[in-house]
Amino acid sequence: MANARDPVIFPPSCSIVFIILQLLSCSVPAKGKADFSVCGPGKTVLAVLGENVELPCHLSLNISAKDMELRWYRDQPSQVVHLHKNGTDLKEEQMREYQGRTTFLSARLDQGKATVKIHNVTVFDNGTFHCNFKDGTVSAEARLLLTVAGLGLKPRIQVRAVQGEGFWAQCTSEGWYPEPQVRWRDFRGQALPSMTRLSASPTTGLFAVVSNVTIQDKEVWGLFCSISSPLLRKKKMVNHHLPPPLSRSFPSMAWRTVLPLILTVAGLATVGATCLFQKCQKDRNMVQLKEDFMKQRSSTPK
Repeated sequence: MANARDPVIFPPSCSIVFIILQLLSCSVPAKGKADFSVCGPGKTVLAVLGENVELPCHLSLNISAKDMELRWYRDQPSQVVHLHKNGTDLKEEQMREYQGRTTFLSARLDQGKATVKIHNVTVFDNGTFHCNFKDGTVSAEARLLLTVAGLGLKPRIQVRAVQGEGFWAQCTSEGWYPEPQVRWRDFRGQALPSMTRLSASPTTGLFAVVSNVTIQDKEVWGLFCSISSPLLRKKKMVNHHLPPPLSRSFPSMAWRTVLPLILTVAGLATVGATCLFQKCQKDRNMVQLKEDFMKQRSSTPK
């Protein structure tokens, strides 16, 4: 059994190199009882995460490949993706990552055409494959470039007010490959400057997105956050309504208007209470003096 291959994520920046290799997708003709070469699809194969993808190869001559050894592999021939020999799939030769994930399509072998289907595509399938056709001691092969892309989860927005009557908003999502593009816009369609951080999971290779914006413009009453895949040309979007500008400033405006009135009323009430207390105290003193005077008159002999 082949040794397990360490997973390698091929960054999208390597695509240019592989595209150049695709120009040489047909191998140099083999020399032997029959001169033949092997051709790949001639273009980059695009695969979507979680779906199936086919890697086709064919002989340059219209001859049968039924009696040939057909091998799909990654960087080295020992890193077997699928091996078909003597009419049988040799699954024990496969890399661990591809066991139970491949199907050999042999319907057109008599025309020199064969295809390996990979099921449940992952990030680690991204990169170069080889297909090798061997007839006895004669062999030829072609290179194929598989580019993997996937849409992540629908974005989520969190918003909170910040000092200065502005807003801070954060847009998050997970499950993207390769690196997605993030754009913020207001409801008027104007782009908003943002700070975005992308991080790849060490286990899945998928990218998580965290993007922040700060809104100071009181006329901005809604936000759009869109995250898109440049390869699939698809995006996912979320929007968030902000409170109207008047309602944002209403509490502070109301307090500025009402507070002086409250203080004035409180002051008048205090003065009124003080005057009332003094008046009551004065009236009480007068009543007491009158009572004392009457007592003195009643106690004086006539």
